[in-house]
Amino acid sequence: MTTSSKGTTGFAARTKKAAITVAIALLSTGAMSPAAAEPVDDTQFLLVGGTVSGDVTVLRVESGGGLTKVGQTPVGLGVMSLALAPNGRHVYVTQAGEQRVTGFQIDYAGALRPIPGAAVDIGGGVPITSTLSTDGSLLFVAVGGVPGHIRTYSVDPSGALTQIASISVPGFSTIPMIRIDPDGRFLRFVSPFDSLISSFSIGPDGTLTPIGAPVSGGALPVNPGYTPDGRFVYVSNELGGNISGYSIGPDGQLTPTPGSPYASALMPHGAEVTADGARVYVPVVAGGGVAGYSIGEDGALAALPGSPYPAPPGSGPGTLVLSDDERHVYAADVLTTGITTRVHTYDVRPDGTLTLSTLPSVDTGTVLGDGPIMVLTP
Repeated sequence: MTTSSKGTTGFAARTKKAAITVAIALLSTGAMSPAAAEPVDDTQFLLVGGTVSGDVTVLRVESGGGLTKVGQTPVGLGVMSLALAPNGRHVYVTQAGEQRVTGFQIDYAGALRPIPGAAVDIGGGVPITSTLSTDGSLLFVAVGGVPGHIRTYSVDPSGALTQIASISVPGFSTIPMIRIDPDGRFLRFVSPFDSLISSFSIGPDGTLTPIGAPVSGGALPVNPGYTPDGRFVYVSNELGGNISGYSIGPDGQLTPTPGSPYASALMPHGAEVTADGARVYVPVVAGGGVAGYSIGEDGALAALPGSPYPAPPGSGPGTLVLSDDERHVYAADVLTTGITTRVHTYDVRPDGTLTLSTLPSVDTGTVLGDGPIMVLTP
C-alpha cells in the first residue's frame, strides 16, 4: 500500500483542533494559566519564493482551499529553492545572489523569523537548490560550478546548521537541482546543462557515495518528482518539451520507463505526484498551464483527457503543489505578463482531470520564482 505524509495530515489537523478545544476548556475553568498554555494552531501556509525580488511570500490556506496573503519577507537576491523541514515550522532558503543559505522559523501567524546559527555563506560556487533528509537532521545544498558540489550540513533541533561534508560532482553543473528519494536512501543531482542525472547513496552519517555512472536526461532536465512509494522518478526536460521517467532499482540505479520520454507542452518545469501514485501533474511554462498524466504499473505515462489544462491568459506556471486533500492544485507563475507572480488554483475532478477553480488567483508580489520555490506546510 502506498503511503504518504499527505495521508496523515487530516489526522494531524483533527488532533490539533482537539488540542485547541481542550486548551480553551482548561483556560475557562482556571485549570491552566495563559502563561502555561502552549501556542497551538492548525493554520496551513503556502510559501512562494521570488528569484528576482529576493523575498518569500506567505499565503494562508483557508478552509475551502482559497489563499490569503499574510506577509512578504525580504531574504536576499536569487531565491532558487525552499526546503521545508518535516516539522513544518523551519524552512531553508537558498539565495544564489547572496551565495548563502538561510533558515527561518515560520511562526503561528505565518511570519518568517531567522533561526540563530542557520545562515551559512557558501564559498567556491553558487548555491542553487537544497533538500532535507527525511528525518530533517541533514541539509544537502547543491552548489553550481565546474565541477559542482554538494555540501552537507547537520541540523540541530533548533534548526542551526553545521557543515560536515562536501563532495564534488564532475561536469558543468551551473544550476544543479537535487532531491532525496522518499525512503531517504538516495539523492539525485540533476545537471541541466550536462543533461545528466547523478545518483548517490546516503550513509547513516550523511556521507554521499556515487551510484554507478550518471544517466542521461533530456534537454535541460530540471526539478525531479517521485511517486510516494519510491518506485519511479520523473524529470522535466525544459528544452525538450518532454518528461523522462525512470524506475528506481533496489540499489538506487535508474532505468528508463517504457516509452520515456513522454511528450508535454513547451517548457515543462517540475512534477507533483498524487499520494496514491496514480497521477502526476507537470507545470508547463510556455504552454501556459498544467499537464496531467496517469501513471501505469510499469511507470509509463499517459496524458489525461484534455491535458494540458490552461492557466489564466498571460500566465506561465512553473511550480505547483497539491493540497493535502488533493482537491486542488496550486500553480505559481514563473513567467507572466503581469510581472509579479500569481498563484492559480485548479480543482481536481474525480477522474484526475483539472479545471480552473472559481477561487481567485492570488498575487504574491514576488517577481519571477524559478526552481522549486513553493512549499506547503503540514
